[in-house]
Amino acid sequence: MLTNRSFRIMLVPLALLVLFAFPSLASASPGAYRVVIVQADCEPPLTLRDQIATIPGVAIVDEFKGCEGTPTAAFLEGYDLVVSQSDSEYESNIAYGNVLADYVDSGGVVVQYAYDNWDGGEISNGPTGRFASGGYEPFIPGPNPNSLTTLGTFDATSPLMQGVAKLEAQFNTDPALAPGATLVAKWADGRNAIAYKGRVVSISAYTGDNGPKEPEDWSGDFGRLTVNAVRWLGRQTLTVTNSNPAGGTISGSGISCGSTCSAVLIFQSSAPLTATANKGFAFAGYSGACTGPSCTLTMDAPKAVTASFETFKLAKKPGRNKKRGTGVLKVTVGGPGTLLLKGKTVKRQTKTAGAAGVIKLPLIAKAKARKALKNTGKAKLKFEVSFTPSGGIAAAQTKSVVLKRSS
Repeated sequence: MLTNRSFRIMLVPLALLVLFAFPSLASASPGAYRVVIVQADCEPPLTLRDQIATIPGVAIVDEFKGCEGTPTAAFLEGYDLVVSQSDSEYESNIAYGNVLADYVDSGGVVVQYAYDNWDGGEISNGPTGRFASGGYEPFIPGPNPNSLTTLGTFDATSPLMQGVAKLEAQFNTDPALAPGATLVAKWADGRNAIAYKGRVVSISAYTGDNGPKEPEDWSGDFGRLTVNAVRWLGRQTLTVTNSNPAGGTISGSGISCGSTCSAVLIFQSSAPLTATANKGFAFAGYSGACTGPSCTLTMDAPKAVTASFETFKLAKKPGRNKKRGTGVLKVTVGGPGTLLLKGKTVKRQTKTAGAAGVIKLPLIAKAKARKALKNTGKAKLKFEVSFTPSGGIAAAQTKSVVLKRSS
């Protein structure tokens, strides 16, 4: 079978035995990336593999011979990044494309090299199936001019290009940008070089090996470019710091803090958090990646949030003025905020706390309670006291007291 580099011949083994090492873990945490290279021409991409392995944060780089078999979705989900590269047809382009689509849907990141983005006419080198029909690919496959070129203009602010100073390739394609994709870089000759769409990055250069006795036909920072993709588009860590765990719990998006205060989430997924205060406390708001009383994050980068709970306690017994038939309720608060006392039997009271301390709220009977106090010298008051910390959420407590008036 002729390869896309027309002067080379590749012998495809007849045996369909897939040689790979199963990952021992599920998807790794960010910063300990597990990478698998799925290679269609059965020629191990040792140079690219070794480049990727030297990048800080990479835990392991495995290989899968896509010329001999199709990886399962369960197998790929053990990795944070799939590098897909072909110089021939995959064992099943359709099956492989379906699996890749499932992998991306589950939160995985794919980096495609040529000739995955080559239009071979009747022969399709790249993954097809749902990966192609579902619009996952950033490039529309094009011809393969295989013309030596170097990195041209590029978006220096893109996370993909951080630390990428040189890219050079002899074997390459000329694809068009797919709808919804973002172009990041061009080759010096003006052809599209790098683009991304969702969690898929495409690079129109072939970075396979020539063999042990021949120099490679590519050079530069392709390994760093590859790892940049998973650092940016891969799963991101959400970390919550609960400044007062006794005061309550932050929950949602795999977090229950209290106990579980971090979660690894899919890139760009929505991460809502909910604060639940324990009795005797009020939620005082978020700081960090969220500010104020509510928090819903978009996980396009690692995010850290601090949650605060403040003391809110009512005195067990109010002070009473028997001569006047009134009382005073002492409320202890852990920070600035607003106190509100209300109920059918008491006059509404509002006070502002400028700092942590004890606030006194008057208890004055009204309506039927006031008549009872006047006629019988005794009235039962039932009321609610709420505390809203500055930037937080109101917490409320109910209480009943008896006022007595001297005769």
